[in-house]
Amino acid sequence: MSRLTKEVREQMARKLVAYRYTDEAKAIVQDGKKLFERVYDHCYPKPVVEALLVLAKHFPGSLSAGDNLDVNANGYSVTVGGRFYSRWVSVPQVKENTKPVFGRRHSISDEKLAKEVQGYAQRKYDFEDVCKTAYHEAMSVLNTMTTGKKLAEAWPEAMEVIGDLIPEGSRTLPVVQVSAVNAKFGLPQKKAVG
Repeated sequence: MSRLTKEVREQMARKLVAYRYTDEAKAIVQDGKKLFERVYDHCYPKPVVEALLVLAKHFPGSLSAGDNLDVNANGYSVTVGGRFYSRWVSVPQVKENTKPVFGRRHSISDEKLAKEVQGYAQRKYDFEDVCKTAYHEAMSVLNTMTTGKKLAEAWPEAMEVIGDLIPEGSRTLPVVQVSAVNAKFGLPQKKAVG
């Protein structure tokens, strides 16, 4: 029977976190894209964009095209727009609505917009904390399991998500099949005895 290594258990915990929080991360990305539009319009009013485009003709390379901005708002620093960095959840980046930008760091002077940026930054920080807590909770359970068989017996509900990470020699298919049959017939779940 293969033992579950620390690395495998860490992969499992990360996969559980991603399974649970990917939709929330996608919602944060969408909100960030909307906020990017408002921040961009604040930092780059139409006359400024037109002037920058004229300058760019004379100084090639002075402007870059981006779908995100690094923003400072009353002590909060956050990236709004296309990029989403999380230690726990990966959201594919789709470049869309790229706009000409000059520099990467932008400060917000409008108080209402600054509060919105602060709220968004806090939401991203809180998301990271929630994911970190969930990861450590999953690890506390997974660290008690030394083999794939013990894991499948003690935590059959998680097997649908992390079962593929169990080393080939220690997979126990019947437990997964029993869980599926239980669900099909609407049988209540019982904790494993042992």
